[in-house]
Parts: sequence; C-alpha cells; structure tokens
Amino acid sequence: MIGIELPTLNTNDSSYTLVEWLVPDGSSIEGEEVLAVVETSKASEEIESTGPGILHVLVGGGQDCTPGQTIAYLFESAEERESYRASAATPAAASASPGAQPSITNAARALADRHGVSEAELRGLGRTVVRTADVEALVRRAAPAPASSQRQLSKQQRTVGAVVTESMRTVPAAAAYAKVDVGRAEELARQLSERTGSFVSLPVLLIKAVARRHAAHPLMFAALTDDGTVRESERAHVGVTMDAGRGLYTPVVHDAAELSGDRIADLLTGFRSKAYRGTFQAAELAGATIMVAPHTTEGIVLATPIVFPGQTCVISIGAVDDQVLLDGQGTPRTHRFVHLGLVYDHRVVNGRDAMALLKDVKEELEAPAALG
Repeated sequence: MIGIELPTLNTNDSSYTLVEWLVPDGSSIEGEEVLAVVETSKASEEIESTGPGILHVLVGGGQDCTPGQTIAYLFESAEERESYRASAATPAAASASPGAQPSITNAARALADRHGVSEAELRGLGRTVVRTADVEALVRRAAPAPASSQRQLSKQQRTVGAVVTESMRTVPAAAAYAKVDVGRAEELARQLSERTGSFVSLPVLLIKAVARRHAAHPLMFAALTDDGTVRESERAHVGVTMDAGRGLYTPVVHDAAELSGDRIADLLTGFRSKAYRGTFQAAELAGATIMVAPHTTEGIVLATPIVFPGQTCVISIGAVDDQVLLDGQGTPRTHRFVHLGLVYDHRVVNGRDAMALLKDVKEELEAPAALG
C-alpha cells in the first residue's frame, strides 16, 4: 500500500480544494499518470500517481484538504484493497464515490466567492459539475442584500491579506525613488514590437534591466533566513504583480537576464490571460527572488508596494508623464518620464545600496540598447 500525499503547492495557504478526481475510485493505475486536480488560492495543480496500483480514494472531489494529507492509497492488487476496506482501518470518505460531491469549475468558484455563495449552497444544487450558470441562478434567486450588509472576501483576497499582514509585521521597509527619461526605451519597445510581433512594453524592459543587475547587487535578490543569515540567489527570477480584475497574482519570469525582450513580452501576455482565467500552475507562481510592480494606469505617478516575505526588495514603475524642458539652446522639448520606486528590507539593504540599484536601472532604461 502506497499513500498519495498532497504536496505543498502554495506556502501561503493552509488548505486547498480537491476539485475532482480524473480517475475513478478503484481504477487500475499503470504508472505515473494524472489522478486529480487540486486548487489553491492562486492556481490549479495536477496530482500524479507515484507508481502503478489500484486507486483507493480517501478525499472526495470538492472537499478541502491540507498539505501533507494522504488523499488516496495505491494497492498492489484488488484483493489487497478489498482486505483493507473490510478491515475498516481507515474508512474511505463517503463522498469519494463518483457523483457524491460536485466538481466546481474555477470560474464558478470565483463567481461564488464574489457573491458570497457558500460551499453548502453549491453542493446543495445536486450537480455533478457546478458551472457559472448554476451560480448565477443562485444569485438571481437570492433576495437583494440591504445596503448595510457585509460582503465576505474571497479566499484569494484573504490570502493576499495574509501576505500583506505578514510583510507589514516582519519587514521594516524603507523606500527610494528615481525619475527616468524613457523616451529612448519607448522607441526601442516600439521597434521590438514591430520586428517581433510581440507586445514589448516599458515593464518588459524594466524586468530585463533589473535582472541584468543581479550580479552587481546580490543583496537585492537575496532572502533573509530565520537564523539571521542572508541566502543569495544564483539567478534573477523576477516576479511581476498582475491583476486582471480577478484577483492579484505574482507570476515569475525565471532566468529573466537570459531572455530576450520579446520572449519576456510573450510570457507577460500569457500571464495576463491566465490571470484573467485564474489558470496558473503552481510552478509559474513560485521562485521569485525580486519583484516588479507595474502601476502604469494613466495618471499614477508614484507607487510604494510591499516587500514580499522571503524577498528583500520590490521595484515599482508608474505611468509615463510628459514634461516640457528647455534644451541646451533654450528650445522647449517634450520629455517622457516615469518614476521608479524601490521598497527594500532595511534589515538587509541600506539606502546607499538601494540608490545604487536605482541608478543602475535608470541608466539601463535611458540607454536601453542592451535590453532588446
């Protein structure tokens, strides 16, 4: 008998939801194959078998589960499984049989969270699969909420809140800002977009610029451990804050210094689509050693984001601001500026280090030839 344990998929979550079993209880498993889909507050992840055997489900679809929990067993034979069931040593969950608990789609669960529809209400529908249309029907039948009614935060937003609270509690943050002329960077982005067909933007070039400074500023990509030592990273894995209206995600551009501008642009385009649909895989959200936070909505000049626990700094970029300045001959010329904000963990990084990184990134963006 081999236990199938649920791995840690998101360090910020204490529980996950087992959405559905892709293989029926009692099926014969030939080898490594996908058995189930588990959903965290950020992503959906497939759980694979650890080898061949007869599947015995312990946690039914739609139920909550915790990291490290055994969700199923693999028996060597049907006889061994039957002997186990007869002994009733650990009865299988009553809801493990097909159809006992509904499978709830990501979109349906997100809609239910937004409207405060409970898990019990979803299960009470009697559906094998709960879709958005089912949730919409529940919402329409509900009586209009009074103006003073309270609204429950979604599981995902509660997770964001937990990360923010931990950051504010543990990270003594300081900030520095730089004003950057991005006229040449915008021209490079336009040229790259036309040449490659990818949507190259200022945040794309910023990610590349930050990653290229990894070797010169290792503390900015480090992590402070519990024993007070600093663990430096070998690579620049740049996380990007992203909200497409369905919640905040932080996907990661791994080895960003080794990627071309158009490749980074393609990754961000894919990330935006996944942020809208809520279909990230756990690996796409893991491993960031530094964070970039775009705040490029028109009129937003400065932003001061939080430092994510486990990192030492985050760099923000605001929207472009046109300013008219006199050149050396006294002729007025329009310049395109953005403000970069660097928030850093003052236990690890001092102001001199922060300003040195900002200066280097500013130079990269103002002379951007190497960012393509």
